[in-house]
Amino acid sequence: MYRYLVVTVFVLFCGGLLSATAQKIYEAEDIADAKLKVYAVDEAKDADLLVHFVYEKPHVTRIGLWMEVPTPQEADILIYFVDDIKESDITIWLVDTPNEAKWQGETKKALLPPSIIKPPK
Repeated sequence: MYRYLVVTVFVLFCGGLLSATAQKIYEAEDIADAKLKVYAVDEAKDADLLVHFVYEKPHVTRIGLWMEVPTPQEADILIYFVDDIKESDITIWLVDTPNEAKWQGETKKALLPPSIIKPPK
């Protein structure tokens, strides 16, 4: 019985970690409303985060997998795409597959901590 309890707690904990690193995003209409200013770079090597857009909630499972949602209330974070890299908080590069989505460095990880991600409902 104890073994089942430990396994259940472990599974729930891992599930919580996965949901805390996924991002449902909403593109803010005004830069002042955004929590994160994003710039899409011209080359993958220049990006802080490699991003892959997904279109269904079950596919939003880890960092770098972004799903755009229709309302700000549904979003984990409000973003705004800027035209100048100097205005950005983070740079991204869009990748073709979910497996390619990841951080490219440690310096910007604090911009998407679990504390700014809404807990699952």
